[in-house]
Amino acid sequence: MDFNKLKIQFKNILNKSIDYIGENKRYFLAGIIFIAMVLVLFLGTNTEATSEKGSNGVSKKFKENKNTELETLIDDYYDAYANGDTDKLSSIATPVSDEEISYIQFYSNYIEKFSDIKIFTKQGLKSDSYLVTTEVNLKYKDIDTAAPGLDFFYVETNEDGKLFINNTYGSFNQNNNIYEMDAEISDLIGVFIRQQDLLDMEADIQDAYTKSLEDDSALNTFMSETLPAAIVQWHTDYETQVAAAEEEAKKAEEEAAKKAEEEAAAAAEAEEETNSYTGKATATVNVREKADKESKKLGSVESGASVKIYGEEGDFYKVDYNGTKAYIIKEKIKLDSEDAGEDNQEEQAEETTGNATSIAEGTEVSLTSTVNIRSAMDSSSSKVAVAYAGEKVTVVMSYAEGWTKVKYGKKEGFIRTDLLQ
Repeated sequence: MDFNKLKIQFKNILNKSIDYIGENKRYFLAGIIFIAMVLVLFLGTNTEATSEKGSNGVSKKFKENKNTELETLIDDYYDAYANGDTDKLSSIATPVSDEEISYIQFYSNYIEKFSDIKIFTKQGLKSDSYLVTTEVNLKYKDIDTAAPGLDFFYVETNEDGKLFINNTYGSFNQNNNIYEMDAEISDLIGVFIRQQDLLDMEADIQDAYTKSLEDDSALNTFMSETLPAAIVQWHTDYETQVAAAEEEAKKAEEEAAKKAEEEAAAAAEAEEETNSYTGKATATVNVREKADKESKKLGSVESGASVKIYGEEGDFYKVDYNGTKAYIIKEKIKLDSEDAGEDNQEEQAEETTGNATSIAEGTEVSLTSTVNIRSAMDSSSSKVAVAYAGEKVTVVMSYAEGWTKVKYGKKEGFIRTDLLQ
């Protein structure tokens, strides 16, 4: 929300308080400088009268508004701004950034009302769009004299045929480079702000604003000291809030990732437990931290001791060792008779491959005995899982080699076709 009426005060603040405003002056601009004046300060002012339309066809003279819909739009905007009602404001002016919403909510605390609003228009880039200049008096709370000023809006028509304020060209957004602007509209505004009738209007408002400061010392103090200090404090507080929110979001993301990892680990552990089987040590054997003969030794298992096996990794079984997952070399472990018997079944089945018939894809088979599910079509390949009698597997595909690929829970592997018939 920017007002040309504050241009002179801004210059005084820059001259007297540049160290105080420092790097925050762009926020000060956003709060109290009318967009046209900001652009004039950056681009320079052409004091010669515009004798012809600009290259973008901007009208030479303002028209006093007679469009009731436009009047209602502008009045509603000022009401919402004065009340800090950013929800309502966002419904008639779009887009509005989070930063500007914060600024409006802060700035509105000082505003009592906008009054004596006069609306002047020139045609925008399209026939149903407007370059809008308003003369308005801004009454601050607890200050007797209102501050006169100019304001600017770029108004367009939406797909429903209703007018709205394109806030991309609002001064807050332009000063802070929040949204990308259309080059043609920007060029149009560049022509608009140099036209003599607007420059004359600005000069009149500047005179009125200067007189208001001279007539009311409270207004002068507010504009030169109170408001600039408050804007700097708002900026500090806003940056602190943004940083805290980002830190909170990062923390939440890290906690979510950690929780997902823990859940995945718990699910994997549960699946390992479900598919576990047992064996016995054939001799005293070392227990390793990893599936590597050079890995750290955790202890040993005596000959004949029973071990719970969770799976295979190369030449090692993954086992339970005093509640910890560890590794024992396979050659020192003999699987219990039930699993060993199944291995014998596989060996016997290899000799009768020719008698096996294929099983239709999608068939659900209820197992009559415990079987090993292998990683490949080879009885010496590593085990994916062990499926027990009474459990079910689903056929993915049968192969001529006498093996069938099955789905067992979330795992897939191979079982001798004979063992499924």
